[in-house]
Amino acid sequence: MAVIRVLPPHLANQIAAGEVVERPASVVKELVENAVDAGARSVRVEIEAGGTARLRVTDDGCGMTRDDAILAIERHATSKIASADDLCTIGTLGFRGEALPSIASVSRFRLRTRAPGDLAGTEVQVDGEATPLVSDIGFATGTQVEVLDLFFNTPARLKFLKSHGTEAGHAIEAAVRVALPRPDLSVVVVRDGRIVRELLRQSELQSRVREVFPDEELWGAEGTVDGVAVRGWLGAPHHARAGATGLHTFVNGRHVRDRGLMRAVVQSYGGTLEAGRYPEGVVFLEIDPREVDVNVHPQKSEVRFARSSAIVGATTRVLTEVLRAAPWSRPRPQLAGPAAHEPRWAAPPPQAPSLFGTDLPAVRGFAARAQEPDAGAGRSPAGGLAGGTTERAEVEAGQGPIGPRHAAGSEPVAPTERKGLYASLQPIGQLRATYILCEGPDGLYVLDQHASHERVTFDRLRRGRRSREVAVQRLLFPERIEVDSPLVALAEDHRDALLAVGIEVEPLGTGTLALHAVPALVTRADPRRLVVDVLGEIGRTGAAAFTAAVDAVLATMACHGSIRAGDRLEPAECRALLVALDDVDFSGNCPHGRPILMTLPWGDLERRVGRR
Repeated sequence: MAVIRVLPPHLANQIAAGEVVERPASVVKELVENAVDAGARSVRVEIEAGGTARLRVTDDGCGMTRDDAILAIERHATSKIASADDLCTIGTLGFRGEALPSIASVSRFRLRTRAPGDLAGTEVQVDGEATPLVSDIGFATGTQVEVLDLFFNTPARLKFLKSHGTEAGHAIEAAVRVALPRPDLSVVVVRDGRIVRELLRQSELQSRVREVFPDEELWGAEGTVDGVAVRGWLGAPHHARAGATGLHTFVNGRHVRDRGLMRAVVQSYGGTLEAGRYPEGVVFLEIDPREVDVNVHPQKSEVRFARSSAIVGATTRVLTEVLRAAPWSRPRPQLAGPAAHEPRWAAPPPQAPSLFGTDLPAVRGFAARAQEPDAGAGRSPAGGLAGGTTERAEVEAGQGPIGPRHAAGSEPVAPTERKGLYASLQPIGQLRATYILCEGPDGLYVLDQHASHERVTFDRLRRGRRSREVAVQRLLFPERIEVDSPLVALAEDHRDALLAVGIEVEPLGTGTLALHAVPALVTRADPRRLVVDVLGEIGRTGAAAFTAAVDAVLATMACHGSIRAGDRLEPAECRALLVALDDVDFSGNCPHGRPILMTLPWGDLERRVGRR
């Protein structure tokens, strides 16, 4: 075994540089953050050859004295903290004292600066491992850091960089991210001698967001819950991207990557986002600095929360309350011109032939269930269900207390009295026992019956859980379910959480579960498939993240408990489903993100058949 020895300073700096300076964008991030901490009002970023040949950041902040400039390139030299207690109340973006020495150790480094009142400025030059050269210069108040030949002495790191265009793009984005929460800061980014991004000083945060997202129609949200102030501007789900590159989250002005916050944003869309897709936009959180630990990673982009569930829950609650009223949350008719025909709202006479057929529907009593969200009576395909009972179930702290807007068991409103889009449609038939065809004021509407009922069921399950009251159906005799032993362990670990969504199971051994009750809204589901799929969803998300997985679990339950493709429906059942859709949030999409309906405007139809 080799002898243990203390690493020389230059090697220690290069190791630290591997954590702090991943690519030219990391340099831009650190230098622009330093400028913000120095009180700068204007920052200029210049990039050449993707930032590898030359990278210069100039600011008009407070600058540094000669002594401070020399100390700034020493490891762990900082003016931002003085004791361990200061780590609990960090109010600056930088504090570790690692950025400048790390950058200087892997580049030809030039620091020029002058503090107010100093007669001369100071220049500090460092070429990789060489001894720093310090001299007096003429310079305006502020600081300029120039980085030449980045990674010239670490060729392995240089080899893994992408093209100049890709690296320049990341560097530009890094500068914009730092500027996003600071409307009073102007930032100019120059790439190879040409201005590519210019953010002017703004009077308010909303103007800065509009400046950064000029081509996006964003919906604003603002609120404070449990000491967490949330402000956000988010885009429509049909503009969502694969991956979270277009979604920016900030905590106390610091750009962070936190899975919990990302899940909170996704949950607030009520299942309208497809799996793996995230909306465009930005979310700002302001919380007590003592409740967030930013000293987790050298790049300071990861944080830990003292009240993680409460913070995620508050974020979800504020965003959901606003996003469910966004223009895209429920479909609206879009008239392309005067309607060519007056719609016939009257139901056909009883003796007229019906496109629905005369066979009894495969789903009995759906009309009643669609109108009465908490109806408890029913029978699963497997049988054995007794009369419904309503049990109060606890939910995890921090989940939004947004309750149902209509009391359970209230009288349904007749379709002719409703003003919503869905209730205004006239069902005219069923296509392949899968799609409901409707006549509307502006065209022909085609609804996916399974996706539509799935959204209704999901919304009612979600509201019941949030109001801490879930209608459950108890089994007359427990249902024995044979499962793998890992699912038995999951059921045992999450028994209380499963009760919160209306599922009561009890382990009977290493491979058997006893099912005692299911939510009343999903009594038509096969008990074994329901339990196995719900436990599988919990296991996929992770045993410690049940709260974040609740929407996915409810979506799985809603899928099991909804009408299916191939189920025959009576006209009354179709009309009841339309009425129910007008009373749910995000009624344009199923809980898995698929669209519920398609519209063929009258004008398009007439053009297709040659009437126009």
